[in-house]
Amino acid sequence: MIGYRLFLFVTLLIQLPSAWASTPFNISDQTEVFIDEKHEFDINTIQNKSFKKFEEKVLNFGNNKAIIWIRFKLPSDLHDPILHLKTALIEEVNLYTPIDEAVYLLQEDGYTKNFFKKDYKIPNTYFNLNNDFNPDRYFYLKINANYLQFWLYYGSSKSYIQYIYDTSITDGIYYGFILIMLIYNLFVYFTAKDTTYLYYVIYVLAIGMMVAHFQGHDAHIWGSFGFIAERGPMWPAVAGLASVLFGYKFLKINESLPKLKLFYFIGIGAFSVAIIAVIFGFNMICSLINQVSGFFGAVIMLYSSIVLIKKGNREARLFLVAFNFYICAALIFVLAGADIIPYNKFTDYAWQIGSTLEMFFLALAIGQKINQLELEKNNLILNQNKILEEKVTERTEELNATNEELNVLVEQVFQQNEMINKKNNDLESSINYAHRIQDSILPTKDELSNNISSYFIYYKPKDVVSGDIYWYKKMNNFHYLAAVDCTGHGVPGAFVSMMAGNSLREIITVSKSTSPDEILDQLDDHVKKNFNQRNNNNKEGMDIALCIWDDKKENLYYSGAKNPLVILKKDKSIEIIKGDKKSVGGNIHPHYDAMRFTAHHIPITDEIEGFYIFSDGIQDQFGGEKGKKLMRQGLLNIIQEGRTLSMEDQGVQLEEAIERWKGEQKQIDDMLLIGFLP
Repeated sequence: MIGYRLFLFVTLLIQLPSAWASTPFNISDQTEVFIDEKHEFDINTIQNKSFKKFEEKVLNFGNNKAIIWIRFKLPSDLHDPILHLKTALIEEVNLYTPIDEAVYLLQEDGYTKNFFKKDYKIPNTYFNLNNDFNPDRYFYLKINANYLQFWLYYGSSKSYIQYIYDTSITDGIYYGFILIMLIYNLFVYFTAKDTTYLYYVIYVLAIGMMVAHFQGHDAHIWGSFGFIAERGPMWPAVAGLASVLFGYKFLKINESLPKLKLFYFIGIGAFSVAIIAVIFGFNMICSLINQVSGFFGAVIMLYSSIVLIKKGNREARLFLVAFNFYICAALIFVLAGADIIPYNKFTDYAWQIGSTLEMFFLALAIGQKINQLELEKNNLILNQNKILEEKVTERTEELNATNEELNVLVEQVFQQNEMINKKNNDLESSINYAHRIQDSILPTKDELSNNISSYFIYYKPKDVVSGDIYWYKKMNNFHYLAAVDCTGHGVPGAFVSMMAGNSLREIITVSKSTSPDEILDQLDDHVKKNFNQRNNNNKEGMDIALCIWDDKKENLYYSGAKNPLVILKKDKSIEIIKGDKKSVGGNIHPHYDAMRFTAHHIPITDEIEGFYIFSDGIQDQFGGEKGKKLMRQGLLNIIQEGRTLSMEDQGVQLEEAIERWKGEQKQIDDMLLIGFLP
């Protein structure tokens, strides 16, 4: 019945003649309109286009992405004439005033313009017109606005004095009410220490800022600070988010209507997305989400209130009355924005009227809830002693029963501990066996020493088995050396690393390729086939640096999947050849799937002191005085420090430097670095 009466009341108000008197002339229905969908015309080219006569009293375009061109003619019989666009939501507007037969005077305005540089430091858009304009030619307005509804007025500066005075009184009363609600509810929050009321304070503040933006008054707050001034849809989004949070807490949805929790979370998520969108400048997206989510949220809270009223919840009655006003205001705002109902001065003030009545009744609901909480608190104190006595008796009996259960549990825990120790021993044996299997694919020290002039390998798995491996093979006078960093570490990483080593051996043996890029391309295909990655979401793969040289040792060929090749030179410079920005395996996206690895040719000269390939485990290790990552530059500094040492001594120096850096920090990943000269 309340909702029905409110609907009749709002419908009656919409049909009433305007109660706001205004002396300036409304010339909206004397204009012609052209919609520039592609933003391709300027003042020189637009004059030749065909405009459509506009016959409504309100220029209503709703949600809009196009440039709107409006043209009209004005009489020249007014002294000190002013053109007024009755809206504060236009981002950019240019007025082209005809001066003579060919010249136009350009004036710019809109809320993205510095407020303190405007002709009038008051809401809406006002243009001072040159008395020398040509009345026989068209004025042109070029408007860029995401949401566009306004009246177009023409009058003298004197005629606007009474209009501005009347609207200032109305707005002042509204903002005074907002201030009272803020102070009152802040007091309630600090008294009750309940976040429910904090959400309501945020809601009241956001509603006030939203209306201030709609009316253009927020420019007095932000001034030239354009970041917030240009993001007006943020305030409806914040208000919507706070209202849903308030309704969720105030109506105790988690306890009273748990089946509706999901709908509230959807509303919270939608308004959060709207806030993020407007922060990044997507005002149109934010506005659309606000309109849909605002209507959706109002319906959910209306339904929740009705259900709770049927269950006897007294606070829900006033909540329902309040949100009836909110729903009416939201409905009017959305329908007017969609051009379903007329956009007039009542719909222009719908938010002020609806939000004022809503906040008033919500304040009553909050007061009623506080009284109910106080009553419940007193009843709780009266019954506390009796409840405590009963609970002490119950607790004593429970403790006796628990003591007996604990004795049984102690015996069970002892038996389970023995079982766990046995399983741990079995697991440790299995991991050690896996370690021996993984070691079998690593090259032996003799194999490396007999084929590489000088080298060192720093290899420190995080666990017993590792996701990092170093791999070497000689075939047909060619040497293949790789540092492989597989997904994960421990047993999963070891599994992938063994597959990587076996696949490399198979590819080189079968294809006899001596091109590192071709080998990595084939390895990428092997991994994707072995893990069936094109048909599932498996992301296993590896980063790898692969180097190849022949027995002449005159040239080295390198390809990398993310991992680089570092070359230390005698002139103390370091050359870094970066790997391709693609891993081996795991790249299911068509862009990466189609990429091919790149081969790099490096002549082996006397100017080179050493080649270095590694995984990311060392540079990602935390340590140092500030507990930060070593990073690649830190690793390069360590390599530079050992440049005068032999390869073997460089390995010792590297290990000591890493241990000093790590200190007491825990090792977070497998570590691998190979330094060598072919």
